Amino acid sequence: MLSLSRFQGRLAYKWWVMLTVALGMLMSMMDSTIVNIAIPQMQRAFAASLHDVQWITTIYMITQAIVIPLAPYLTTLLGAKRAYLWSLSSFLVGSVLCGCAWNLSSLIVFRCLQGIGGGVLLPMVMILQMQAFPYEERGKAGSVMGLALMVAPTLGPFLGGYLVGSFGWQWAFFINIPLGIIAVILAQQVLKPVEGQAGTRFDSGGFLASACGTALLLYAAPDMITNGPTIWNTLLLVGSFISLALFVALERRLIHQGRMPLLDLRRFHDRAFTFSVLTQILIFFVWFGVLFLLPIYLQALHQETPLQAGIIQGAISLATLIVLPIGGWIADRIGPRAAVIPGLLLLAGALAALVMLALDTPIWILVCLFLFLGAANAMTNQVGVSALSQIKKEEGQAIANASTLLSVLRATAAPLGVAIIASFVQIRSQHFQQTFVEQGLSKVTLLRQSELLALHDSFLLAAFLILIAFGTMCCVPRLRGRWIPASTRNPSSTVD
Repeated sequence: MLSLSRFQGRLAYKWWVMLTVALGMLMSMMDSTIVNIAIPQMQRAFAASLHDVQWITTIYMITQAIVIPLAPYLTTLLGAKRAYLWSLSSFLVGSVLCGCAWNLSSLIVFRCLQGIGGGVLLPMVMILQMQAFPYEERGKAGSVMGLALMVAPTLGPFLGGYLVGSFGWQWAFFINIPLGIIAVILAQQVLKPVEGQAGTRFDSGGFLASACGTALLLYAAPDMITNGPTIWNTLLLVGSFISLALFVALERRLIHQGRMPLLDLRRFHDRAFTFSVLTQILIFFVWFGVLFLLPIYLQALHQETPLQAGIIQGAISLATLIVLPIGGWIADRIGPRAAVIPGLLLLAGALAALVMLALDTPIWILVCLFLFLGAANAMTNQVGVSALSQIKKEEGQAIANASTLLSVLRATAAPLGVAIIASFVQIRSQHFQQTFVEQGLSKVTLLRQSELLALHDSFLLAAFLILIAFGTMCCVPRLRGRWIPASTRNPSSTVD
């Protein structure tokens, strides 16, 4: 058996923690990348519409958003190590079941089960990372984690394109088996056990209100975009607002009583956290929606194979891999705001440039556009550091609460982005189809041109939303003078 003591002299414990949690996140992120590559093949295999097949991605993200608030409770009850191992194991079992799905309905159900483990995994990675590193090293730690995570979308398109093209969409999930086993073994041997508090009370009322509100919102909002306002989706949307308002009231009552809430909403009193979170919500909404559309463009419209599409799309991850350390360097020396604000302007420009995509766009132009997109996205990666900028390493519970809040809102934004942007594309495509029918175009040309123009409109919408994110990030307070880590900052330091 491996023993941590054999390696402590060679590498600091904090870096072993980083390696351990990065491997778990690598598995989760690579799964998402490969599943996106497999979406067109799943659509053909199940004879499903784009609206139906997007639920393979959306239901996973909805489940994640629902269960993420459990992370602080599980960390307190089980200890961080056991909670992390539980999430890894659950994700692994869900992956096996997804690969064994026999139709679209069963796959959606199993993706829901997979999302339970994946949802808790997201904040656990951030909690363990933030607890291991002091504040002044979080920019560097975030960049190293970002580099590790970029291995997933860099390797994912290549590996996913090969596996899906050669063996079928099932291997988008079976690839998690060897990675999951290694991740569980490493976590068992490396992470230090922390005793949980067996008597921890679970905020069941808050969880039910949060789960109902999130699920209803993530279903009703896209349905309203696709089908227009109806009595049904309007009632669901109103129900989501009522549930979320009830959740806020329940959490405030628990805080007033001195009990542990599911999510500590007092963190929103921190202006840096609030506006950084708003920025990240918009970034995740746009980014996951665009990543869902790009494989469809490459395979359905540009007529690339899954492997070719994966290689071309790998340019995004390659550029991100190169630029991420630059963003981390800027964040550590000047502040995360200085990296994110220029990155948002670049990202808006990169998304607007995607309107250049055509049915016969040369490969070299596609690669250049995707490199630009990846580099711009890398600069926005430090927004998470900005959100946690006022929390010290020693404030373990505060880190857990803030990390979980951030993860919940990101996980809610991502499926909303996929569902709403996919629905927007479908609506615009139908509009263009009607226009082209009146012009007498052939059916094949009509469908492809309509889809392409709909994608152009979605990219412009995405660019506009990123400009809004630029505005919210400008509201994040900035220290006067040189950036000083919170752990060493003079309490009298002021912000503007």
